[in-house]
Amino acid sequence: MKFNSSTRVGKGGFSLVEITIATGIAAFGLITLLGLLPSGMTTFRDAMNVTVSSQIAQRLIKEAVQTDYDTLVNVASGTTPASDVPVIKERRYFNDEGVELQAADAAKAVFHAHIRVMPGTGLPAVGGTVDNTSLATVTVQVALNPSNRNLTVIGGSGSPLSGTLDPAGKVPFVTYTSHIAKVK
Repeated sequence: MKFNSSTRVGKGGFSLVEITIATGIAAFGLITLLGLLPSGMTTFRDAMNVTVSSQIAQRLIKEAVQTDYDTLVNVASGTTPASDVPVIKERRYFNDEGVELQAADAAKAVFHAHIRVMPGTGLPAVGGTVDNTSLATVTVQVALNPSNRNLTVIGGSGSPLSGTLDPAGKVPFVTYTSHIAKVK
């Protein structure tokens, strides 16, 4: 048997050029993925804030539903609440996980909840609206306020936004609304 030394059956390994090109492609992909990381983390943080704020709002609305109607709208039992005059409840404070804090720990709060109850909610009727004194609109506004900036409230009577947080205050907030009826 004779072996021919001039021909090789198979070539093993990669050339230096192939390794350089593969490394460049891998580095380009890795740098692109690392560039997306901050955007993904921001989106994740925003999603967590929305989730926590909606849990806070659900909790506060459930508490309002379980509250006696006359207590909710701040009237004596058997009397009619004044319509178009919002009832502003005490501000509530929550940490970043949605756990309620005492008012004394408000400086540690991340979320601030502002609650407004509007008694005598108008119902659609032929020719306009009719005030229903047995129906209240509860508005819960949850502000993301870790720096504890002052939250301004829209004033004035007659405005449908009276008693709600002012968006000009530059503190981001989400508004949740529910209707609660008086059970006779």
